Amino acid sequence: MNLKSILHLLLYKDKVTVYRLQRVRAEDGSDDYEEMETPVALDIPCKLSQYGKDIVLSKTDRAVDVTENLRLCTDPDVDIREGDRVDIKHEGVRLTLFAGARFPYPTHQEISVWRKREAAHGA
Repeated sequence: MNLKSILHLLLYKDKVTVYRLQRVRAEDGSDDYEEMETPVALDIPCKLSQYGKDIVLSKTDRAVDVTENLRLCTDPDVDIREGDRVDIKHEGVRLTLFAGARFPYPTHQEISVWRKREAAHGA
């Protein structure tokens, strides 16, 4: 058993679906094109983890904007590009994140992912 197989067995307990903006023909059949977010990979085994624990907070009168940076690990053959939306099922919780820089290695790839959300004051 090689290291790549061991990573799949031991680490990849989460699932990711990848969405990418693509040019598609308009629904009315005309020659117009529009950008539409379409799935390019479904339920791919992965591992979502924290690193650095950098959380950026910016306050407004009504809420706090929270930006979290996380790390997604997958097989190096999975095509995830900067700007892709990734929906991850992690320990029963669904998270919507966006892909950043990709760092490929022979056994896996690490992708910076982030999400921005709004939290009410006192929540």
